[in-house]
Amino acid sequence: MKKLITGIALVFAITEANAQKITFSSLKPEAGKPISFKYDPEGGALAKLADVKCDAYTFVNLKQKVVNIPLEKVGNIYEGNFTPVDSTSFAVYVFKAGDTKDENPNGYYTLFNKNGKPTAIAYYWEAQFFNGMGKYFSGAEVDKAKAVNSFEKSFAADPKFRTTYAVPYLNLQYSLDKINGEKLALQEIASTNAITDKKETDYSRMASIYNVIKQKSSVDSLNNLIKTKFPTGNYAYSLALTTLNREKDLTKKEELLKNIIKDFGLDENKKIDEAKLSNLYANMANAFSVAKNNDKFEEYSGKIKSKTTLASLYNSYAWAGAEKNENVQFASKISKKSLELIEAAKNEPKPEAYATKEDYIKNLDASYAMYADTYALLLDHSGNSPEALKYQEIAVNQNNFANAEMNERYVAFLARAGEKEKVVTYAERFIKDGKGTDQMKNDLQSAYSGKEPFDTYYAALEKLALEKERAKFAKQMINMPAPKFTLANLKGEMVSLDQLKGKVVVVDYWATWCGPCIASFPGMQKAVDKYKTDDKVEFLFVNTWQNEANREKVVKDWLATTPYTFNILLDSKNEKDPTKFDVVSDYKVEGIPTKFIIDANGNIRFKKDGGSSNVSATVKELDIMIEMAKNSDKQSK
Repeated sequence: MKKLITGIALVFAITEANAQKITFSSLKPEAGKPISFKYDPEGGALAKLADVKCDAYTFVNLKQKVVNIPLEKVGNIYEGNFTPVDSTSFAVYVFKAGDTKDENPNGYYTLFNKNGKPTAIAYYWEAQFFNGMGKYFSGAEVDKAKAVNSFEKSFAADPKFRTTYAVPYLNLQYSLDKINGEKLALQEIASTNAITDKKETDYSRMASIYNVIKQKSSVDSLNNLIKTKFPTGNYAYSLALTTLNREKDLTKKEELLKNIIKDFGLDENKKIDEAKLSNLYANMANAFSVAKNNDKFEEYSGKIKSKTTLASLYNSYAWAGAEKNENVQFASKISKKSLELIEAAKNEPKPEAYATKEDYIKNLDASYAMYADTYALLLDHSGNSPEALKYQEIAVNQNNFANAEMNERYVAFLARAGEKEKVVTYAERFIKDGKGTDQMKNDLQSAYSGKEPFDTYYAALEKLALEKERAKFAKQMINMPAPKFTLANLKGEMVSLDQLKGKVVVVDYWATWCGPCIASFPGMQKAVDKYKTDDKVEFLFVNTWQNEANREKVVKDWLATTPYTFNILLDSKNEKDPTKFDVVSDYKVEGIPTKFIIDANGNIRFKKDGGSSNVSATVKELDIMIEMAKNSDKQSK
């Protein structure tokens, strides 16, 4: 008994040092067996918050399954336990209260064992954790050296993993040390090249490794060889698919489709070809939906056997009609079919991509909510307000009122249905949560029957929302010197961060190819307009990770097609490694868009990853961060 207690104490010490604030009940946890833990939020973002929750992102072979773990609070400690399903290899634990996450630099995770040792796939997921997955889930720091070490443990546990995951492993090695990375890559290529009867996958692997070490001529040479040697292989098929995707002429596109089916021997009666054919037909149906050719859309969509693929296709075309209030009759018909298809799909066996049937059903429910939102808007356009409200209610409840645009439509449909009490109830709730919009304000004003003036009443709601948001941002506030930079803007002027001392500076990292960046720009422009007369606030949009040879022209041409008045700076390329950019690297940015709010003393006060297409939300968020950055400067004097 004494040995057991000593063992558990050792476990607690090791996990405490590794993850700082969590201790597990087992030194060598195994899939299929219960594991319990104790979590102490002291010193972290959740220390003063109530209702802490935990989600475990578990990895069953190569599939992900999310497990909600109930927590019991004992004193200041949270205790939880769960039983991972068989074949679980790795778990990442995410602790949060509301929108606030505990972003521990080490992260919280578990490798699961078999016969007393972590499996090869467990080490593989640990490598992914260190290489950015941990940052995505819970703010854990990226550590490429640790990721390399985990990959090597994976290869030692199962040598086959070296063949399967050589490319991401060598990519890491090359990013850490180019000389050693290139040496290892060439060794791997030589080893693969020595195989007597090489398959297409062997040649493709060599091409991918050459790509890692930037030997483009070798990549091109191998790809040409693959195309010649395997004319009906995967690479040749991907080239044919690319040609099909790029073709805009619909008559030529149909001819290309026929050739692909013939050249690659695709047969709709063969299960192995079903996915390829579904994607091809979806491609064609989508092209005809853009052309608003309903008959051709139905012709090609009718060939798709997968219920979920067809439902998604129907919803995409229906949403285009709903958003623009056009083609409403046809869009309503296919939108309703999308909902029927999702319901029918629930009776089918789960696809291999899902760890459990439960996960599959959850995914279908989420799709149903999104498609119900589309159908509700189409019903509203058709003048059927009662049915629109019915389906919108399904959508918002399924989403747990998390989608601001769905919430706005829900309040609008309640208003049209004359449900004044519900308009007030839900609009108040959303506005207090900081998710109010101009439309919601108008609907609330129409339903409001209180004694005090509406403006006074509404201001009180917004004040509550603002206080809530400020409290949230106060926990996210940082204070560290902003790396200095001097960059040229599109006018050829040199802009230095030092020159802007005394101002709050919003630095937004972006690229023309970055969809989320572009989606956030209407909100960013509104913020720029709002602060254009405030000489204490400056916006800088740093273009980075843009690798075209004529990059400046690409950016200028893009800007010329927009209404934006941004001061765009061009991040400088690193002299030693032209694949990297200087300033974005100095700021340790892992993904774009990323914004930094820098105070008047040149200190970073906020870092905000990602962007939102919600204009009002973007401006409100920036308002709070800018105000708090201004006030932090006053307090420090």
